[in-house]
Amino acid sequence: MGEESEGRLLRVVGVEPVLMSDLEEFIEIAALHCYLENDEVFTLYNIPLEIAKAIERLNNPAGEELPNPVSNGRESIYDVLLLLAPKLREIKNSIKRVVIDSYDVSRGVYNASIHIKINGVTLKKKMIPSHAIFVSLIFNKPIYVTKEVLEISKALNPLNDDDFLEEE
Repeated sequence: MGEESEGRLLRVVGVEPVLMSDLEEFIEIAALHCYLENDEVFTLYNIPLEIAKAIERLNNPAGEELPNPVSNGRESIYDVLLLLAPKLREIKNSIKRVVIDSYDVSRGVYNASIHIKINGVTLKKKMIPSHAIFVSLIFNKPIYVTKEVLEISKALNPLNDDDFLEEE
């Protein structure tokens, strides 16, 4: 499996976007719950709303869409990628996996690596985790979280989901 040994990786078996609102502060926060093979949950907070909504569309393709006043009927890059995904076979074959593998203490953000093989050369590119997860879901590629990152997330626990109301 390359640089990461299988023993320190936990496979993500499900991804669920969550939109939370704080009615007093008039804010909307998107999060991604990543369900791990060991029955734990790794949560990414403050992800772009567009990513959360695109992943929700992937999870529920027949679901009813709410109108988006910001887009004004225009498609986002995520909508276009969802549309083109079946035609992007070469990209699909090049992507091997995504690993959420580090935490940048100075910036307070997680990092993911996307592993790509092009012309026999394996590349590891650092990405924003929610974007990497979106790409892996489009192309049905495995997602992993390192055990170290999971432990860091448990120690940080920046938000408590009970502090927010989940939108329906």
